[in-house]
Amino acid sequence: MSDPGRPENAGGGLLPAPRTAPGVDPSNAGIDDWGNDSAWAGEGDWGQASLLFSRKEEDFDRNWSDDRRPEVAAPRPPTNVANPVDDVGRAPADRPTAGADEPGLRPGTPRSADQRSAAPLDRAPRFKRGGARDRVYDDGPEGYDEYDDESFPPPRRGRAFLAFLLVLVLLAAGLLFAARWYRNEVTPPGSQGPKVTLIIPTNTSTSRIGEILHDNNVIGNPRLFRFYAQVKGKGGFEAGRYEFATNSSFDQALAILSKGAAVPDQNRVTIPEGFRIDQIADRVAAKLPGRTRERFVEAATSGKIRSVFSGFGTANLEGFLFPDTYTFNLDDDESTVATRMVETFDLVAEGVGLARSQDKVGLTPYQTVVVASLIEREAKIESDRAKISRVIYNRLKADTALQIDATLIYALGGVDRLLFDDLEKDGPYNTYTRKGLPPSPIASPGKASLVAALNPEKGDWLYYVVTGTDGSHAFATTFKEHKANIKLAKERGLR
Repeated sequence: MSDPGRPENAGGGLLPAPRTAPGVDPSNAGIDDWGNDSAWAGEGDWGQASLLFSRKEEDFDRNWSDDRRPEVAAPRPPTNVANPVDDVGRAPADRPTAGADEPGLRPGTPRSADQRSAAPLDRAPRFKRGGARDRVYDDGPEGYDEYDDESFPPPRRGRAFLAFLLVLVLLAAGLLFAARWYRNEVTPPGSQGPKVTLIIPTNTSTSRIGEILHDNNVIGNPRLFRFYAQVKGKGGFEAGRYEFATNSSFDQALAILSKGAAVPDQNRVTIPEGFRIDQIADRVAAKLPGRTRERFVEAATSGKIRSVFSGFGTANLEGFLFPDTYTFNLDDDESTVATRMVETFDLVAEGVGLARSQDKVGLTPYQTVVVASLIEREAKIESDRAKISRVIYNRLKADTALQIDATLIYALGGVDRLLFDDLEKDGPYNTYTRKGLPPSPIASPGKASLVAALNPEKGDWLYYVVTGTDGSHAFATTFKEHKANIKLAKERGLR
């Protein structure tokens, strides 16, 4: 008979006896929040089934992680308001329900999103598709697993394209820099500067003209100027005085050079090779109106005008007034004329390497000019210059008197012919009675004689004498050979 005072019998009627799980003391079974007995919260029929399911799922997880890869789940449909779908792709009615071990939830009650994120992971990880390959997400508390951080190298084809593109960019930058540099050299930025007057000596190469223009700030790059002139077909410019503007373009400089050195209100005078100061003074007085011989000699011997190759203590410009054709203004005085000739000599001498004479022939630049003046006075044809130069150096090395008539003629004031008595007149310019070089140049050497003095031809000659009607010489190594050559010269009426 039931006791009406027990809660389960309230309201009349009989209730079935409470069920307990095996091994559970019935006396400990309580009443849960739902008004049912404790069998619902214990391991009764329902609880036993839940426990078995949970263990079976754990075994599945363990086996999957050891031996198998999960199958790729189908993409989840997006969530929308009209048909809400959770992150597993199930409608709310299909959401996983709470287990018996989750406090605060009735078994079978759907879990909320917050509860699902806080609940322990009790199912296998799933694949989510995206990117180059599928990645695995476990929907755990952190929201990602070890596959989330997995990165993959870019395709090699993309890296090769980037390298090729970088090479093209560098090449284009280099070409742009070279083009800009070339443009600035050929046509410098800014306007032209002050004008300068320059002298272009005879037989001056385009390369040397470029150096002269560069030294006076007319152009910036002499080597590029020479190349530019060749491309333009320019060259063979006339010697003389030119007026340029500093910071000029190559085209502007070439235009001035192409017009020639002719300037209005100027006089021209030609100084031949081998002239002495007194002869040059006579030519200046005769060709340049208003100039006198005396004032020119004074300017050339006063010591106020000097060459960079002049000897110490030497005031005389003998040998340093370069033979050339000059153009002067009407107001240029004798000092200006002499200065122009010395400046031209320095340019030519520097160009042939006179400053390196000590290394080339063992003489100072001043002594080398002396040798060049002897060659200028002795040689009559071009092919004899280097041979006469060798005879002079051979006799200096042998410590033998040079025996050159031109030195004695210079001492005698330029006589036309020597007498036997003249050979016996001792003096610093008598190379018959004194060994070595004379104390100064005896004439103005041209460029060819300067080159010969610096580059003597190889040979053992010690003698030479004129044997040809064209002024050519015969060279001999022994005195016997020399005597035979003298006899030939007499037979031809040349001595």
